[in-house]
Amino acid sequence: MSDITPPPRPRRTPDLGGLSRTVLFFALAVSALLVGVAALLMGIAWLDLVDNTRSDW
Repeated sequence: MSDITPPPRPRRTPDLGGLSRTVLFFALAVSALLVGVAALLMGIAWLDLVDNTRSDW
């Protein structure tokens, strides 16, 4: 009898394609939200500055 061993199984790496896409989407959404909040704060500060200059004239 000859000893026949099965070939070694290839290691299966987990498929992270969907997970990385989800993480990328959430990172993009959070960064867009932060940019929107920063733009809103700058707009409020700009309007306040313009209002202060108008009242000083």
